[in-house]
Amino acid sequence: MLVEFSAQNHRSFRDKQSFLMTASNSGTPNAVATGNNGAPHVLQLACLFGANGSGKSGLVRSMKSVHSLVRDSFKNEEKLIEEYEPHLFHSKWRNAPTEFEVTFLHDDSLFQYGFAYDGERIWEEWLFERPSATRKQRQIFTREYDPKRDAYQWETSATHLKGERQSWIAQTRKNALFVSTAKQLNAEPLERPFEWLSTGLRTILVVEPIAPYTASRLDDDDWKGRVMEFLADADLRLEDVEAEERSFLESPNFKNLSKKQQKQLKSILPEGARTLEVNTYRNDETGAKTRLNFDDESTGTRTLFALIGPIMDSLDNGYTLVVDELNTHLHPLAFRYITRMFCSSNSNPHKAQIIFTTHDPTVTEEDCIGRDQIWLVEKGDDLASRLVPFSDYKTRDERPFRRGYMQGRFGAVPRVAG
Repeated sequence: MLVEFSAQNHRSFRDKQSFLMTASNSGTPNAVATGNNGAPHVLQLACLFGANGSGKSGLVRSMKSVHSLVRDSFKNEEKLIEEYEPHLFHSKWRNAPTEFEVTFLHDDSLFQYGFAYDGERIWEEWLFERPSATRKQRQIFTREYDPKRDAYQWETSATHLKGERQSWIAQTRKNALFVSTAKQLNAEPLERPFEWLSTGLRTILVVEPIAPYTASRLDDDDWKGRVMEFLADADLRLEDVEAEERSFLESPNFKNLSKKQQKQLKSILPEGARTLEVNTYRNDETGAKTRLNFDDESTGTRTLFALIGPIMDSLDNGYTLVVDELNTHLHPLAFRYITRMFCSSNSNPHKAQIIFTTHDPTVTEEDCIGRDQIWLVEKGDDLASRLVPFSDYKTRDERPFRRGYMQGRFGAVPRVAG
């Protein structure tokens, strides 16, 4: 479970900004007990509000960068360059390192992991662990680059990082993370944090109305049954849905392209490229099943279908799912149905989390969403974004957010001319 995420000098986040999933007390809606004294109660849902261009998507991108760098920096020497996006609107920060830190609960331990980097190298990297059993924090490793010596200063724990430490260090490139490198070299003590950072943290930057993951598992009868139940609960009355593998060159997505686009795509597609074609079925007036190609369904239907797979996967495995503009193309009731799934212990027995950005404040009227779970993202005149928890505002009413937000009392809204 995500406990805290911090970003500095990434896109519009200039100064260090921290986003927390900790509950202020055990009575906070949607808070679960963790058994770890480092984060006794953690939330399963949080939502972020802000004007267009305020930095909401930037926060999701930051989390995606952490996931991507941990997973791929060992095998992709260009990964740092791809993920280095410093704040451009201040000369001090334009060429400075970006820094991320993430604190998370996984496998009965609280991990604190972070790193600083630019397009050329990792400047710092660190990992600490607080097991629930011992309740004490311990250092696993730290790494810091010294420009004067043109070398890294390493500190590794002989007790908690057993194995070929010197070999792992020697094989860690300046533009690769140690966690990523050592895991590929079978460093067993780093398997647990690597697993959560590379698998347990899931991000969706743009909810595209395509459904490769949901469709790819429709041959599993249990999965398909749950998909159909999800659609029915969201009031999408489909009789059936099927996915058929076929040549990409024969798919509607390819045929709908211009001849110039088709020629360009053919030049880069691997030979024999395949894709899944999704078809939905409804009954006509005689009761006969009638097929409709997925591309002919409404954008809202396709978006919801695309989300079903990642949502069910997260609920099944206790992942942290971060979605930008979750409500895009969705009816408000379908949107709120999704949030309720993460609030219920029946549908969310593995304590999965969902974090999303949205412009729809009606979702905050759900009983399972309290003050701790509402965040505001605002960009100042200096073009730097700031994260502010709604709990910082003292209000008389228990649920004042929707009206006050739309009135601009809490900021993080567009300055629209009246």
